[in-house]
Amino acid sequence: QILLGLGQDCPIRELSIPSNRIGSSGATLLVAFLEGKGILKYKKGRPVMPNLDRLDLSNNDLGNDGTAKLTRAISKHVNVNIFDLRLSTNSIGAGGIETIMNKLLQHNLVSLSLDNNTIGDRGCQLVAASLPSMHHLSRLNLSFNQIGSRGITTLMRALIGSESITYLGLSGNVL
Repeated sequence: QILLGLGQDCPIRELSIPSNRIGSSGATLLVAFLEGKGILKYKKGRPVMPNLDRLDLSNNDLGNDGTAKLTRAISKHVNVNIFDLRLSTNSIGAGGIETIMNKLLQHNLVSLSLDNNTIGDRGCQLVAASLPSMHHLSRLNLSFNQIGSRGITTLMRALIGSESITYLGLSGNVL
């Protein structure tokens, strides 16, 4: 209900709602909003929050399911291009990373914060495999994600061909 005032004429570029523990069910409601459901005077074909380009949902206990719902909605958000996505501290594992990478490659992300999750080596390998297609990504934070030598090795190999990455966060992993 709180988001309904934001609608299709909303000038807001950054939506920051961290630390609300919305979980997977809250992600479902956010997705419904972004798809225009429940908004009076919704004009089909016009995106909700058309200027939105930064989204911070850190520390919301989204898990893999909530992350999947959210990334699907972002990928469908017609004519809106999220360039800064912060999903820190959301209990995201490799399955959630796979969805993020599959759905958001075309969104020209510039900054992706996935720190303090549980992506492990497999999730890091999925990120690494996506890097060649993410030509605009300059900031990547994978700190505190239980990443070991396999994941780091794969990531370092992928970074050799990446010219856009200017910041890489890897603190708190088993290097």
